[in-house]
Amino acid sequence: MITVADILALPAFAQVRPLTRRARSKVREVRNVGILDCPPDKDDGYLSYVPGEFIVSNLGFARDDPELSERSLLVLIARGVSAIALKQVYSPIVSERVVDAAEEAGIPLYLYDGAYHEVVAYQALDLIRRDAEQSDKGRILDGLLSGHDAQATRAALFELAGVTGSTVQCVAVAPQGTDYCSLYATLDALTAVLDGFEHDWDVAEAVYAFRHHGALLAFVSYAQPPAGVRTRSESDLVTRLLAIGSVLLGVGEETPLSDGDMSVREALAALKTARIEGRGAVRWADLHHDAFRAAACEGRLFWRTAALHRALLEEHDDINGTEFAATCEAVARSYGDLRLAAEALCQHPNTVRYRLRKAKNVLGMPDSPDREFAFLLGLVYLDHTNPLLPR
Repeated sequence: MITVADILALPAFAQVRPLTRRARSKVREVRNVGILDCPPDKDDGYLSYVPGEFIVSNLGFARDDPELSERSLLVLIARGVSAIALKQVYSPIVSERVVDAAEEAGIPLYLYDGAYHEVVAYQALDLIRRDAEQSDKGRILDGLLSGHDAQATRAALFELAGVTGSTVQCVAVAPQGTDYCSLYATLDALTAVLDGFEHDWDVAEAVYAFRHHGALLAFVSYAQPPAGVRTRSESDLVTRLLAIGSVLLGVGEETPLSDGDMSVREALAALKTARIEGRGAVRWADLHHDAFRAAACEGRLFWRTAALHRALLEEHDDINGTEFAATCEAVARSYGDLRLAAEALCQHPNTVRYRLRKAKNVLGMPDSPDREFAFLLGLVYLDHTNPLLPR
């Protein structure tokens, strides 16, 4: 998806000054670009401009008529466009009434210095075309991640990134502060880094990067090099990627090409931790407990079994007014340390012990030792305690 922020990051804009103040207006989707070059009377009330369109103009047709300028902009705002950018070549007059209407509609309004609107339109339409191509690749990758078949994985990775080596590694990249940074500007910088890496390291057979939803995925395909070389090359790759600027990295493990989808999953999970913790680069191997949690929760049977146990506790609480589910989750989060669980619940440890004895009865295992039961609760609440997984 192309946003207003992506358009404003184009080289055609040398300087941009917002006239409206809504913080999240830059994330509005842009599906097309239009040039405003005539009054509404000559275009049936601007019917040719549609919602989702980014409009550029210099208001040259209304430069001596503030009333016409105001009327034209108000009609355009009523059309529900994504944003309006006015080039300051003729010092366009923008009334307070126009600004208030744009604010109320949530439509960002800008004054800009830079290229003429024909250049803006050309660059923006090219960006939208690129985004459509990237979206096609994203759909292929979504299909790849929906299941696993060795032949299908090889074929998908070849179609996505042209990778043919013995192994492949994925690095997920996201710019920090996406409201102010174009994902595609980062993609261009990422591509340049990968090209330099491929040139400098003979072990890299192919490199490629593309957008996947709100992140960028970089792929490096390798021949089968000695492990020491791969360790050094990976460290160099991470260093180069961090040098792009304000980015976060999730680094998957190098895997056989037929298991390339696993490296993608690892990279995306590691990137999620980097976002949560604000760390520059996180490797899958750094995740330890969370990596095991994420891996376990991939299984539908596992998830259904855990959900069944939670439902039994929650239903008992609903009927009897007890708090067994919250207590069991607190014990899982504290890795079985009852004192820590009691502190989190603001309860006495003996209260926690009493609730656990009752919870054992609810789950049909009254004679289970405390350690065994705490281990079971760790499994039951894996997807609740894992920061890598959505709640």
